[in-house]
Amino acid sequence: MKAITAVLLACLFWTGSVLAAPVTKVEVQIRDENGKTSPVLLHKMEDSMRVVAAQLFNGRDSGKILGAAPDYERLLAEIADRVITGYQTDKVTLRADPDPEGKTVLLSFFVAPWAQTVQDADVDIQFSGVSSFAAAALREKVPDLQTQLQETIKGASLDAADWAGGVLRGQVKNCVEGSLPDFKAAVDLTTKNGNASVQVIIYPVGELVRNVQYSMISRSLPNILLMKLKYKYADKAKSLQGLPVSYLKENRDILARRLLEELAEEPQVRRHHLIPRVTIHPGPETQVDIFLESNEYKIWFEGYADIGRDDHNLSGRAHLGKFISRRDEIFGEAGIDLKDVRWDFSGGYAFHYGKSTLSYMYRVPSDSHVIRAEYDFTPKWRLRYEHFGDTGDNEYAIRYRIHEFLSGEYVYSTEKSYFRIVGNL
Repeated sequence: MKAITAVLLACLFWTGSVLAAPVTKVEVQIRDENGKTSPVLLHKMEDSMRVVAAQLFNGRDSGKILGAAPDYERLLAEIADRVITGYQTDKVTLRADPDPEGKTVLLSFFVAPWAQTVQDADVDIQFSGVSSFAAAALREKVPDLQTQLQETIKGASLDAADWAGGVLRGQVKNCVEGSLPDFKAAVDLTTKNGNASVQVIIYPVGELVRNVQYSMISRSLPNILLMKLKYKYADKAKSLQGLPVSYLKENRDILARRLLEELAEEPQVRRHHLIPRVTIHPGPETQVDIFLESNEYKIWFEGYADIGRDDHNLSGRAHLGKFISRRDEIFGEAGIDLKDVRWDFSGGYAFHYGKSTLSYMYRVPSDSHVIRAEYDFTPKWRLRYEHFGDTGDNEYAIRYRIHEFLSGEYVYSTEKSYFRIVGNL
């Protein structure tokens, strides 16, 4: 203690003296003599001791410091034993290197854990407030976090758990802020019987998705055949609830791709050679639309109930088409008028280009040529024009799909205008 007192008094004296070679920088290196403490924790120890050493040495005469090196080494060892909880300091070495503007003091600390060290680390990462489907996508954003935390804590002194927990919280915070800026995390570290248990709970913040509207639509296959698949993916679409809206806007393509990958493996999709497409419209009220189309065939069945039309106001039509190329389709149609149970049959050709379809068909028994043009503004809105050669009538219509099985259509024709309710099977 007398030697320590003498060093401190000398330090006070040197502050007022003229400095020939002042210390301008302090470098600290800490080594675990057992070689098991992670570099992350050793760097944290180095930062703590660097602050202490800088206050002790910066601006002081390097020659006098080197002259009292043994006393400083003992002093720093005592300080380190108090600052670095869970570790004892076995040895400290001090030396100085020349610097263009002064001197650099180099300190090396050789430490060892007090007693037990962490032999194994169990890291449990949970995502709170989101579904398992969303959690799987979120986990992909932080793939190395679990391994990183395990490597940090394994080999550390069990008695260093308090300050090591702070290091883990810093790692988690930096990782979450960088990869999941719309989330925050809480970290809890406990130790028992030589093992460490780290629980990380990541939770969303900000404006969240409150509700999800969902639809599954196919123009290649009757939607009634997809009911089982529709209900299954309704739950997956609803799983977006609870996610931050900003995260969904940024990652909608990733989530849509996950849905596509699952859809592509569905037996029903593979059996009917359907090509899935998913669109996600983020917002507090998010819209998820799944489209299942085929480039091999086109089959649909529709029933019509016309309001504002006194005659022939109940009817239906079936379409069976086969694509002979990506844009060319040959098809047959059958229609029925329920007033007098009168049938008609048509054979024709359709050319598909983007959102447009142009069709020609020959219809019997009316012995007429029919031309039909359709344009889909959106998956819900469609414009239709039809010309009937036997009567010379023209028909214009705009249709809105309410859901998979019901549409409303306003029809303007040569004969009369009316509103049509369309049932889509």
